[in-house]
Amino acid sequence: MKASFFDIDGTLVKGFMISEFPKQLSERGVFDKKLFLEMENWINGYKEGKITYRKMALEVPIVYSKGMKDLEERDIKNEARKFVKVYLERIIQPYTRDLVKLMKRYGMTVGISGSPIEVVSLVGKVFNFDLTYGSELEIKNGVYTGKMKKNMIIKETKDVVLKKIIRQNKIDLNKSFGFGDTEQDMSILSKVKYPIALNPNKNLLKIVKRRRWMFFSSNDDIARILKIRL
Repeated sequence: MKASFFDIDGTLVKGFMISEFPKQLSERGVFDKKLFLEMENWINGYKEGKITYRKMALEVPIVYSKGMKDLEERDIKNEARKFVKVYLERIIQPYTRDLVKLMKRYGMTVGISGSPIEVVSLVGKVFNFDLTYGSELEIKNGVYTGKMKKNMIIKETKDVVLKKIIRQNKIDLNKSFGFGDTEQDMSILSKVKYPIALNPNKNLLKIVKRRRWMFFSSNDDIARILKIRL
């Protein structure tokens, strides 16, 4: 089985849905605004180089979990549908639809994100991914407990999920592709035969150039170029 693994946030869509979704919830009075601002402070601290990625990746889900405590799953799923319907068209990268459609013809497509699964699963349906994985909160009797169940932002969780996907679907990594935009996507990029960086940040670009991997910007006709190479 051949496969294409896609990081979603920053690669296929602009920004972090883990930030944008709580923002919508807070604007609608569903999510505590103080907790949303706390999440933003952690994310901005990482962007500004004041804290490490790992610190941000551990703290943001904790704050998000607190904000979701005692909310009903069905209500959040309804909010997620509204979010994707309105927000996705504003943030989708210009190359995303053609690229995913092309790779879908090549083999299995897998979307991976550290953002909430309620949103990520819907995005996966829009892109017609075969498999989609996002961060999950603990739910009991249809209500969020305020605890994190699966933090897909951190490397360790991604590695476990990827190993499971590869094993269960008998994926041939020597015939597979990986797409990412930061060095945090090395869990994906380092495993496949054909790693491709899309709008790479400075750290990933250094790795890409050193290893002579392919990389593209938003202005490139990526699907057309890859179609020729495939």
